[in-house]
Amino acid sequence: MKRFGKLLLFIWGLFSMGVALWWIASAPPSYLRVGPAYVIGPVPQSIQDVTATDDPIAQTVTTIAPDLSGYDDVVLQEHLDRAFVTARDGWIWKVDLKTGDAEPFVDVPLMAAGAHEMPGDDNTICFCASHLFGAEYPDDEHVGLYRLNITTKEVTPILLRTPIPPEVTPPRNGNEGTVFTADTEESLNVSAMNEGNSRAIAFCNDFDISSDGKRFYFSEPFAYEGASMGGGAMGEAITLGKNGRLWKYDAESNTAALAAHDYNFIDGVLLEEDGQGWERSVLVSETTKFRIMRLFLSGERAGEDEIVWDALPSMADGLERDAEGRIWVGMIKQRTDILNWAHANPWVKPLMLRLPLDLLPVPTVTGVLVLSPDAATPLWYAEHSGTHVQDIAAVIPGKSGVYLANFTDDRPGLHRMENPLE
Repeated sequence: MKRFGKLLLFIWGLFSMGVALWWIASAPPSYLRVGPAYVIGPVPQSIQDVTATDDPIAQTVTTIAPDLSGYDDVVLQEHLDRAFVTARDGWIWKVDLKTGDAEPFVDVPLMAAGAHEMPGDDNTICFCASHLFGAEYPDDEHVGLYRLNITTKEVTPILLRTPIPPEVTPPRNGNEGTVFTADTEESLNVSAMNEGNSRAIAFCNDFDISSDGKRFYFSEPFAYEGASMGGGAMGEAITLGKNGRLWKYDAESNTAALAAHDYNFIDGVLLEEDGQGWERSVLVSETTKFRIMRLFLSGERAGEDEIVWDALPSMADGLERDAEGRIWVGMIKQRTDILNWAHANPWVKPLMLRLPLDLLPVPTVTGVLVLSPDAATPLWYAEHSGTHVQDIAAVIPGKSGVYLANFTDDRPGLHRMENPLE
């Protein structure tokens, strides 16, 4: 009996030693710092009141271009019967909306993400390019903002570097983070950038362009080593680090400046203008915090921020407007009770950061949220089980329906659902 007891103690000692060695060897990098407890409340009642039942996305979605795999965004040009899609394979694809045929159109640097037609110029598409987690790219391909001439297929960089960001300062006036204005921003001319005063953009996720085409605002969700779309964002989603930045590029003066920092995973970007062609504020999605923020760039509240929507039912990703000004939000991943509990109990997060991605609980439910033009009122919300579209990264409204950007490779094709507001 004593021998058996000693054997058990020996086995337990080996097990404990193995666990200790695994704990040390699997330690996350130092830049992944777990934040304090973050309690996410119930879904706002106003969203619950407009939540559709019976999965209307599954009931109305149709799919064309079956050769098209996962993608992050769609530039819709219905008047030309075509769409351009920023695909995970590193190409921008062209889709014929009449025939449903799709073909690789341009091999771009890295993977194109958020994309927009240049205001007033349907021959030019601007897009973010970044690393996709797990993919390999040539050393001469760089993260940044780019421009595509559709006729010539020429791709040229708009911005590849930004000024070295300042140290994070305490938020002002009760802000969640820091918002810079024309009076407080420190801009740097692109021609004067060097290794001493600037650095390469680490992650260009999404952007918006002023109506005159002169100013670009783009999100950099985080900038540490391994910054990438997809699985590379998992650490930031767990820790809720305040590493998100919003950058501004002024094409007229050829300068770049930090517009906001110290936010969590700034993702979608949507400008709000003052009626005179100048951006009054910008809506951004703090994706992994299930929030939408408004950052005031000018006017009486310049330099302030406000939480527009908190405790969303899913992660808000891309933000788009339709012809009536309504805001369509891609809700890429549903919020789960497990995630709510983990954020309220951050002691478990060091363990979560050590687990392989395949072992982390990731929901398949995705969705669409529609807001009024001022973002104050929810108009429609629906969740989808993932059988037709699995990760809705952006929602692009058009005349023929609403197109759903499907980030995963598991549900190929260009997906379009009926407009629930018509």
